[in-house]
Amino acid sequence: MTYLLVMGGLALSVCFTLGWGMVGMGRWLARRLPGGGGAASRQKARRAPNRPKAAARPSAKTPPKARTKASDTGNRRSTMATPPSEPWRLTRWLARRRSSLPLGLLALLLYGGSRLAEYGMAFRPHEVPGEFHRLVEALGWSAAVLLALATVSLLAAWRCRR
Repeated sequence: MTYLLVMGGLALSVCFTLGWGMVGMGRWLARRLPGGGGAASRQKARRAPNRPKAAARPSAKTPPKARTKASDTGNRRSTMATPPSEPWRLTRWLARRRSSLPLGLLALLLYGGSRLAEYGMAFRPHEVPGEFHRLVEALGWSAAVLLALATVSLLAAWRCRR
């Protein structure tokens, strides 16, 4: 029974992952085909860079003393309220990758099921294979890494939205 549970979960996860990959590939191919409508949806309006307003710059008609005083206050304002810098390329790349969260949750679900099976197999009269323990441990570490990557990806998406 435990064997069927573990192997069934493994087969289900492989089928789910392959199906998910095929759906993603089909969407990608549909966007690439002419008339797929992907070109218009991919073009997003970019933010205009923050530039200082023309009112903060001194005009040529103002006297020199007034001009320096106006430029001093403009410099103080610009140093106090600096706009956030543009996100790095790595941050933008991580923000576009949204597959690590579902994969991490799937790996976590598989890890939980295999830990439960490992716990149940400990009470059997037969010895549990050592490879199964290593498989469960590797699955746990991969789930932890995928969930950490998902957290970093969510933080990158938040950074790119600001």
